[in-house]
Amino acid sequence: MKRIIITVSCCILLLSFNSCYVLKKSDDFYGIGTTGKNTLYVIDISGSMEGIDEGSVKDQLMREAGNKAGSEVGKLIGGKIGSLLGKQVTKQATKLGAVKRKLIPAIKGLPDGKKFAVYAYSDKVTKQSNELRIASNTSRTSSNIFVEHLKASGGTHTMEALLEGLVLNGVEEIVLMSDGLPNTNPDQILEEIRKSNTKGIVIHTIAFGEDADHNFMRTLAQENGGTFVTSKM
Repeated sequence: MKRIIITVSCCILLLSFNSCYVLKKSDDFYGIGTTGKNTLYVIDISGSMEGIDEGSVKDQLMREAGNKAGSEVGKLIGGKIGSLLGKQVTKQATKLGAVKRKLIPAIKGLPDGKKFAVYAYSDKVTKQSNELRIASNTSRTSSNIFVEHLKASGGTHTMEALLEGLVLNGVEEIVLMSDGLPNTNPDQILEEIRKSNTKGIVIHTIAFGEDADHNFMRTLAQENGGTFVTSKM
């Protein structure tokens, strides 16, 4: 009986951690409110985003609970289920996992008619759409499926992603999500954006993890009329 209770408890923990955020709607993303502007979400999926999101208290608690639960199940029923549960919860506690848990509800909460697009980048830029899409049940769902299936690997070509975002037809604001450790010198990126952002596109920045280059992310937002926030809670 004890085995069953622990196993069921672990499964409930895993399901609640992985699934609850896909059902939620939000009118903000880490405190950056949804606006009427045409918005491009730019997600860093470099290898460093697979690291632990140390700043999130919720993530720390969930990761600890998942690891303990996995350990207990492993002792009782051979370790395979316990190992799987622990690994899945830990995976969701990464920086990229933190992006997904906040961005998916934000996209789900976009009002009908708002225009948006989603890019992801590491060594290259991957575009969920080559143009801004009009928010609807279909476009919101397909975008969230794209976000949910993102995996972290490769380098951090932030400048290339931002430059491609700035030339997206009709874009009025960019929300950059990154641990702020770009391959290119941050000062070079800032200088290039000063030259390229001739239309006054707003750039918001969200930094993940304690190793993020907060100075770079803060300056990028300040110089482009945006808001800088950190995932730390």
